Amino acid sequence: MTDFTVEQRAERPFVGVSMTGELAHWDRVNAQVPKVYAAIAAGGGVPEGGPIYQYHRMRTATDPMDITVSVPVAAPMEIEEGFHTGVIPAGRYLVARPQGGPDVLEQVHAQMWQWASVQDLELAVEERADGIRWRARTEQFLTDPQTEPDRSKWAVEVAYLLK
Repeated sequence: MTDFTVEQRAERPFVGVSMTGELAHWDRVNAQVPKVYAAIAAGGGVPEGGPIYQYHRMRTATDPMDITVSVPVAAPMEIEEGFHTGVIPAGRYLVARPQGGPDVLEQVHAQMWQWASVQDLELAVEERADGIRWRARTEQFLTDPQTEPDRSKWAVEVAYLLK
């Protein structure tokens, strides 16, 4: 089982592109990552880490989901059309840092929900007819796949905002 922590975090500025994506066509989602880095460079910014996938709405893993593919930056910046800036909100977060990249994420999310329940931690989510909506649920890739091709060695940070 993955270790979990609760952390107080400041807001995190980002540059990103919002879209609806499906796991069956995740290559379309991943294709946004280099575009976001290019937009940051074109705007004179400097990335502050690996890509962050922000999940906003999901019904099931097989349904389309609303996400923002983003990259953290030091401060909000002017950005080209088609991209936007924003902040991941400040607050208390439930955090896990598993190794294994995308291959372990489904299991880690299930364990996080269970652990939060046992610890009486309330996730900042709202259940609606069109799916679960998060105030902040993120996956940030901490390992660069270009320098470490072995997915089993990739580190990812998963974070859920708490109420």
